[in-house]
Parts: sequence; C-alpha cells; structure tokens
Amino acid sequence: MALKDALKSLNEAVKDLTSLHVQTFTGSLKVDIDKSNGFDELKKLIETQSASGEVKLVAESLVKFDGDSYNFITSDIQNAPPQALDIHQNAVTSGLNNRLALLELFQDLIK
Repeated sequence: MALKDALKSLNEAVKDLTSLHVQTFTGSLKVDIDKSNGFDELKKLIETQSASGEVKLVAESLVKFDGDSYNFITSDIQNAPPQALDIHQNAVTSGLNNRLALLELFQDLIK
C-alpha cells in the first residue's frame, strides 16, 4: 500500500508541476479569521462559503505542459480594474517561470 500511495502522491505532484491554473477575482469579501489562519484556511473558508461578499472572476488561465491553454476574460473588461489584469498576467508569467526553473532543477539532478 505504501508504494501505491507514494506513486499516487508523485502523480499528483507531476500534474501540479506540469500545469498552471491562475484565477483573478475582484470584489469585496468578508471573512472572520485570526492571525493563525493562513492561505489554505482562507481558501477553505471561501470554498465552503463561510465568507460573505461579492466576488467576480475577471480572468482565468490554464496552461498545460504541452502548450494547450484555456483563457477567460470577463466580457465586462472595461469595468475591471487594470491592476487586476496586470496582477493576472504577472501571476501567469511568474508561475510559468517557476515551473521552468523546477523542470531545469530536475533535469540537472538527473544528469
């Protein structure tokens, strides 16, 4: 069972490294959190709808290792803050650069 679990974990890690998914939202959000709550806890509160407010998806990109991509930009783009689109583009660029650096690291380890 340990080998099966290890292979499953490796498969999930490889999937995570070989694709990039960026979502950028605007709006307001109210969540009761304390200092001990980190990003994962905040994400969980939002996903379980333990937060109130209005959030709008402005842009979404999914880039796969083979170059396939899915991109979404709101049809209400003229009302989206330009900073949101800049943040989205920077997150996509940063994510791609990070994955490239990780792949190069693995390549160097295998050599």
